[in-house]
Amino acid sequence: MPTQPTPIARLRAVVSHPRAIDPLAQVVRAYDRAIAACETFDRAEASRHLRVLRAALDLESPASRNFDALYAWCEASLTAFDYIGPARCLRSLRSAWCLAVAPSLIVTRCDLPVS
Repeated sequence: MPTQPTPIARLRAVVSHPRAIDPLAQVVRAYDRAIAACETFDRAEASRHLRVLRAALDLESPASRNFDALYAWCEASLTAFDYIGPARCLRSLRSAWCLAVAPSLIVTRCDLPVS
C-alpha cells in the first residue's frame, strides 16, 4: 500500500471540494489574508500573500502587468512601513473582483442625465 495518495484519490479529494479549485475564490482569500496582515501591521505575512497574488498573474497581458505594478507598489509601501495604503488598494481590488463575479449586484442609475 502506498503511503501517499494516488493521483485518482487526489482528484476525488479536489472534486469533492469545489471551492478548492475555484481560482477566483483563492485570489479573494489571498486578498483577505493580505488585508488582514496589513491591518495587524504584519509586514512579513502581508508580503507573503502579495507574492501569492503576484505568482497568480499571467504577465503576458497588459492588465496583468498593471496588477503586478499595483502589487509591487504595495510591497514597496510595506517596506516603508505604510500599511494603510496597501490595505486600501487591496480592499479596492478585492471589491472589484467580487463585482466582476457578480455583475448583477451592480445597480445602474437611470435618474442621471444622459449628456
